[in-house]
Amino acid sequence: MGANLFKALENPYAGVIEFGKGMLLSLHGSLGVAIQGAHDLYEVAELAQKYYQTRANSRSLQLVEGPTYYCLRHLEDNVNYDDYFPLATLISFEYVLTNLLNHHDLIGNCMIHQTMNEPNNFPYTLLQGYQIQFNQTHNQILLPLEWMKLPISPIDPELAKLAKKQCEQTMKALSPQDLIGEIRHQLKISEQNNLGLKQMARLLHVSPSTLQRRLRELNTTFKNIKLEQRLIKAKLLLLNRQYTLEKISEQLHFCDASSFTKSFKTFTGTTPSAYRQQHAKVISN
Repeated sequence: MGANLFKALENPYAGVIEFGKGMLLSLHGSLGVAIQGAHDLYEVAELAQKYYQTRANSRSLQLVEGPTYYCLRHLEDNVNYDDYFPLATLISFEYVLTNLLNHHDLIGNCMIHQTMNEPNNFPYTLLQGYQIQFNQTHNQILLPLEWMKLPISPIDPELAKLAKKQCEQTMKALSPQDLIGEIRHQLKISEQNNLGLKQMARLLHVSPSTLQRRLRELNTTFKNIKLEQRLIKAKLLLLNRQYTLEKISEQLHFCDASSFTKSFKTFTGTTPSAYRQQHAKVISN
């Protein structure tokens, strides 16, 4: 509906910019109130990452600190969002963050990156205090590193504490499938790192024991979810005959090809070689 609304405008991206500027902290629910108790942008970023799913359940934020910029990066998995809302959200971030620092004489500007191609007739004249670059590898906002430690005066610390509790309750209330989906998402974006239970728990802001308990309630384990993701990836790799079984087992962090074959057969009912041969027959037909 929102995408159709923007498309109906004479200049959709002018509407996107105005929409992003209008997303004040007060419109971000409990997360917005919690942020008003922060003391600097590091704390704001950590709160946003921890509780972002209370606002956008299918997306998460990654925080990346570079030599000159601090980055809040949108992570989206298996969801085809239109080009409007990722940009509107990041413009909202810029507007909120710079307003939190409006009592400082800021040096430098924010930079917003977008993965989409540059739209025709983009209204650059409406941008104030930040820049947008298209055809980038991530949807993200980059803040000058010097801004991160500038002090912010908390508006209502006691109310912010209550808002954090509300955020915690909202996170716990997310459906069980959301938890499994988030684990799969984190495994996919971190597949080169071979995440363990403790690392996953840290990414989900829970203790390892809590994560294990919640997964037991869903009749599964982190080990099973992780194995399932690896074997789903294995099916895709088997479609490419340039990958040997040894190479696939190495890429998916199995100890050897024999262990990979055993796990794949348990999961699918057939061996990797048979799966590859069956698929070749389907293609040839």
